[in-house]
Amino acid sequence: MRNGKPMMRSSAEALIYRLFIDKFAGKGEPCIGVEIEMPVVNLACRAVEPGFIAAMLDLLKQRFAFTPTRFDQNGFPIEVVNPQQDAFSFETTFNTIEFAMAKKPGIDQIAANFYSYVKALQELAHEHHHLICGMGINPYAAYADSKPLNSPAMLAKTEFLENLTSHHDGEIFHAFSAACQTHLDVELTQLPDLLNLLGKLAFVDAMLFANSLPFIYAGNRKFTARLPASLQREMAHPTLCFRDILWRLCEAPNVRPYDRDYASLEEVVKHLLDLKIFIISDGSSGFKAIPPVRFADYIARDRWSEADLSCFRSLEPVAVSRHGTVEIRQTCTQPLADSFAPAAFYTGIAENITVASELVHDFWQDNQINISNSQLRRQAVSREMTIPADRLQEFINNLLAIAAAGLKKRKRGEDKYLGRFLKPDHELKNPAQRQLDLLQEGWSIQEIMSACSALDESGNSIWTNDMNRGKGEADGLPV
Repeated sequence: MRNGKPMMRSSAEALIYRLFIDKFAGKGEPCIGVEIEMPVVNLACRAVEPGFIAAMLDLLKQRFAFTPTRFDQNGFPIEVVNPQQDAFSFETTFNTIEFAMAKKPGIDQIAANFYSYVKALQELAHEHHHLICGMGINPYAAYADSKPLNSPAMLAKTEFLENLTSHHDGEIFHAFSAACQTHLDVELTQLPDLLNLLGKLAFVDAMLFANSLPFIYAGNRKFTARLPASLQREMAHPTLCFRDILWRLCEAPNVRPYDRDYASLEEVVKHLLDLKIFIISDGSSGFKAIPPVRFADYIARDRWSEADLSCFRSLEPVAVSRHGTVEIRQTCTQPLADSFAPAAFYTGIAENITVASELVHDFWQDNQINISNSQLRRQAVSREMTIPADRLQEFINNLLAIAAAGLKKRKRGEDKYLGRFLKPDHELKNPAQRQLDLLQEGWSIQEIMSACSALDESGNSIWTNDMNRGKGEADGLPV
């Protein structure tokens, strides 16, 4: 309001409301959305076989009634959707698959469908001597075919990376990472507060869920020689979340975290206006890359089309999505048996947002934290936290208890997905740290891959102390 009168929105602001903000309204029962990306590896240390790619699609079509909805430029299906609106796709390359699960009121319904699909695909993978991995980075990236999908959007994004960034390699960034993304419905009045809270929890996400080690292939000189110089330098630095480095160094717009608190919804809108457009329509059925232009400035031009907005979105670790949700994008794919721990954690925190926010505020004050959210996360993934370990353990245990209480308020039994975190003797270790421990105990990379890919924690898990159980499905893997 200005002088008692509502302010007129600019055309760019009106578009931001239409593309993002208005979609939060009128949804009815709040729902949860989950997208899970998973690396696919050929255990023969070669690229993923085309025959296995086709076999996955055939299985989903015949057993679960998936039908093609999107194709590459050769007419090959790269996305299939079933009547329940669960979508399976190849994510950037044929080395990574993704299930974008239809939104549901509860996690149980999503998890049941996901595990039925992945169990069938994992059995098929074993028949073809492949493996679907519960890891945030492709452990066999050295053997992968890193060429992007032959689709209009991916070709344009690769064009951007090759021609408009300093590293001039548009392929290598696509072969690596895999994320678990959680979508939360939220009232518009709570949107700034939830974004602020989740931004501050970026380091907690790393301490609970980091799962992308670079060490797996750091010794492969033929592979590392293909990396941009910036990535080669980073390989020498220990990190539990190499995904963060890939995003930080890929030089794509709209990926850096917003390290300030939002004071209002208007500030959220202002930030969205500052995001960049860098992929636009080519005037036909494809896309092309352009030097990044601020959204508000692009819309102020005389000539632009609705098709130019197709690829415009936030790629930030915590983002306002075009689905009218808060999207948590910073989380590594988890060991498959723990796939829904992040969704459970964030759902419970959002349910108990007031209590969680008070705890976080007090923690910041008591520890005199004066660095940015992204700097704090970088400390966490580099294992260089300056806050005493006992204070961190107490804070995160309290957060987990708040998340569990929020889930219990929902009365859907979803606290079970926090699993190991609710055990009295649980250690504050993420999957990446646990994998380093297992390497020290004598496990091979292949045995760890197998344990991360198991669908049932009771049999073959990275969290068991019995090494023989971890080896259960590793028979026949190259060691």
